[in-house]
Amino acid sequence: MTAAIATSAASFAASIDRVENDQANSAPVDATVEVDAVTTEVATAIATAQSNSAGGSFASESEVTSTQVTNGATNATTDIRADSVWGLSTGFATAQGNALTVDAEDGLEMDAEQTAGASATVSALSALRLNTYGGNTAQSAMASANAIEVMGSGNMPMNVRQSSEADVDARSEIEAEEVETALATAQSAGNSLTVTGYEANIIALADQENSGNVRSTVDADIANANWGVTAMSEASGNTASSQNDWGYGHLQGSQSNSGEVRATTTLAVGTFGDGPVVGSSHAVGNNALVSNIGADAYSGVMQNNSGAVTGQVSMQLGTGMAAYGTSSAIGNAQSAYICATCPVGLNAQVNQVNSGAINSITQMRANGYVGGMTGSATAVGNVSTFSTIGGGN
Repeated sequence: MTAAIATSAASFAASIDRVENDQANSAPVDATVEVDAVTTEVATAIATAQSNSAGGSFASESEVTSTQVTNGATNATTDIRADSVWGLSTGFATAQGNALTVDAEDGLEMDAEQTAGASATVSALSALRLNTYGGNTAQSAMASANAIEVMGSGNMPMNVRQSSEADVDARSEIEAEEVETALATAQSAGNSLTVTGYEANIIALADQENSGNVRSTVDADIANANWGVTAMSEASGNTASSQNDWGYGHLQGSQSNSGEVRATTTLAVGTFGDGPVVGSSHAVGNNALVSNIGADAYSGVMQNNSGAVTGQVSMQLGTGMAAYGTSSAIGNAQSAYICATCPVGLNAQVNQVNSGAINSITQMRANGYVGGMTGSATAVGNVSTFSTIGGGN
């Protein structure tokens, strides 16, 4: 009778999804979209290149084990050329050496390792060239050697190891005679981990090591921008974030960056009478963030940066409404935020060491009348920020 009961109970046990992923690629991977037109209303180009890619969505409790190794060149390019695009022109180029995405609705146990070797390169280019006129334009380039993104609920213990020796380059370019608005962004990272939870208990142990050069570049050359231009570049050697609502949040481990990290935004705008020109750059060797609403949190990532970190904004302007330039460069950054109106606590242990040169440069020049010009530059070796924020619902 006892055996029968045990058998019956076992037959109704909760199911567990188990996935074991093992990927290795040393061959070149290239995605290119070219659009060449005289005159059109809309021009869109989307290119995505991934050396190794794995993703899954689970409705029940799940276990994921993943190993990804890349040693090849991964390139994504969008190139739009036209005399005029009257409406919207958009380009999105995304390149990733190793990519893992998991969405778990009822708990996840994960062990993941990503490696980008010294012979690997990752580059994304989004380019727009207009001879006469463009309406609203937007160009975006994103590149990362190793990227993991996890979303879910329930218990989420995870062990993550990311190592990159690869050079990573994201570049966004706009050349135009006249546009109504222009937006150009470039984002790059050696190693990236993003964990997002709702009513989850997150315990993330993460070790990230980057020795490759990481660069983001935005270059916009526009003779006339009727309603303004916005350009943003961001680069990081290692970045890890845990964001959770109504559950415990825990981020622990180490980040080490020895590669050069550089974010550069260059703007040449002739006239901008009805909108501002805004340029920003942000570069960081190591970055860790914990944000928790409604439950306790722990933040304790050891950070060591020995690579040079540079954020630079350069503006050459004619005449127009206003111009804003902001650059920042940080060796190590660690932040933790918890709900101000919840009966919860934060435990944080910070260990930061920086030996790399940190440079932030903002240059603004105008050869005509500009209604207002504001520039700022911030350079910090180590920064840690811990605070409470307003509670959510």
